[in-house]
Amino acid sequence: MIIPLVVLSVYYVAAGNNAITKNLSDQNEMATVRIADQVKSIIESYRHKTYVLSTNNTIISELDADAPETSSSRSKEIYEQLFTIMRGDTYLASATIVSSSGQARYSTHLFPSRYDIRYNRNDWNPFFTLSRTAGENASVITIENRYATQTNAFVFMSIYRKVRNTAGEEVGYVAVDIFQEALSSLNNWFRFNEIILIDTDNFLASSLLTTDRFGDFSNFPELRSIQAPFTRKTITDSSMIISTVSIPGTSFIVAGVTDTTVHRQGITHFFFIIIMVALLGLLVASVLAFFFTRSIAKPVNRLTSSMRKVEAGDLAVRVHESKIVEFAQLDSTFNAMVSQIAELLNLTREEEEKVREAERKALHAQMNPHFLYNTLNTVKAIAKLHGEQEILMIVTKLGRLLRESIENRETEQPLSQSIALVENYLAIQKIRFGEKLVTSIEVDPRLNDLMLPKLVIQPLVENALIHGLEPKTGTWRLAIRCSVVDSWAVITISDNGIGIPKGMLPENLEELANSEHIGLYNIYRRMQLRFNTSFSFRIDSIEGEGTEISIAVRRDREENVG
Repeated sequence: MIIPLVVLSVYYVAAGNNAITKNLSDQNEMATVRIADQVKSIIESYRHKTYVLSTNNTIISELDADAPETSSSRSKEIYEQLFTIMRGDTYLASATIVSSSGQARYSTHLFPSRYDIRYNRNDWNPFFTLSRTAGENASVITIENRYATQTNAFVFMSIYRKVRNTAGEEVGYVAVDIFQEALSSLNNWFRFNEIILIDTDNFLASSLLTTDRFGDFSNFPELRSIQAPFTRKTITDSSMIISTVSIPGTSFIVAGVTDTTVHRQGITHFFFIIIMVALLGLLVASVLAFFFTRSIAKPVNRLTSSMRKVEAGDLAVRVHESKIVEFAQLDSTFNAMVSQIAELLNLTREEEEKVREAERKALHAQMNPHFLYNTLNTVKAIAKLHGEQEILMIVTKLGRLLRESIENRETEQPLSQSIALVENYLAIQKIRFGEKLVTSIEVDPRLNDLMLPKLVIQPLVENALIHGLEPKTGTWRLAIRCSVVDSWAVITISDNGIGIPKGMLPENLEELANSEHIGLYNIYRRMQLRFNTSFSFRIDSIEGEGTEISIAVRRDREENVG
């Protein structure tokens, strides 16, 4: 944003400067032409007056007589002729006539001492230049003889002409001195910084605006870029414009000088304003970027610090949610993730604790199981020796149950082994209860390798027999069914026992944790730890009719299959 603005500003300044320079160049040249015309008009006007004075018969006769003013009878008439010819211009110029000997002297103003040729040698005589002219009747226009009159009028230009009698003899001179006041209106139309009149014959220059600048070109640094030929042209450099226009019929050139610095100040000021605005914008943008970066870095650093704490094992850490929506989502997700990690660790610790507790109870319950197993083998041998088949079968089934608990140290086992354990248990119970106990077991062969925690089905069967069937009179029916329903393995244990009273059936299985059915809760909890949300545990019971417990496990979970 800032760089394009600066580039555009530089382009604008460059284009503006070019436009200003071109416009000023055109105006400067037009104004110089106009001033050259004005100077030409002034020169022509006073050159004509010089001519009229030099050809006036009264003046010629007076100069030819070469009599002093005090002894001349024509003095009054001479002054009338001078003021008549210079009518209306005496405050802008002065007219002076002097005889060749210097005896006759007249002027519209106080007679300039410089024209008293009685006391001036040739090289100091202003009229000496007339003798060097090719044309005897030509006027000489010069800026060499600049001076201030006794009335403080400054003469910037003089026009000289010889006066001849009817015989062609040189009898005197006419001098018309043009005052600086005649140029007062030159700079009204266009404000030049300097207007210079250049004499190309004598290589002199004079300011037309001030009286203190005069001399050769070294006194005018503005003219260094001007070279011959002196034709109409405009020169532009870094800070000024110079236009030169020649005055026809003379050796003079008018040079109009304009300083472009003032005119370019507006563009320059605008450029500096743009630069200041750009710098201020850059400063504001930097401050805003700093605070914006800080507002982003702060929640990132806070989240990073919390991650390091979690990495170090501090799962109690939580991130305060940021006010920025995107970071607030990250903070919320991080907090949820840490909570899930903490919950999973707690579940893992609980499962490990339950395993250790089960092992501890198993150790307490074994009471040297190898000795008990050997004792059962002895009883089995005696029963076989005496032909006691029922005792032999009970001892055999019980031995298998005992061997399963001794030899299998795994926490999980295939469904087929769990069913075999249940069959041994029910075989013993049938000997005990006889035909009163009717059982059925149905297992889908596809579920034989389904891995389940140990001692899940047998405790449920035992629970159904003890709490559901034993209090009931009549025939007891106990059914175990393992089937496949869609992607679920469904294990159902149902009985026709006394059922569970309506008020005692829990709505939430977590309520079993603090009830007398702690064994049932332990089975539910072990399944929950093993399968998480990929299983269901349901208890349906009608008082007086029976109870059904259903366990469903997803079969598409690879870790469920052994």
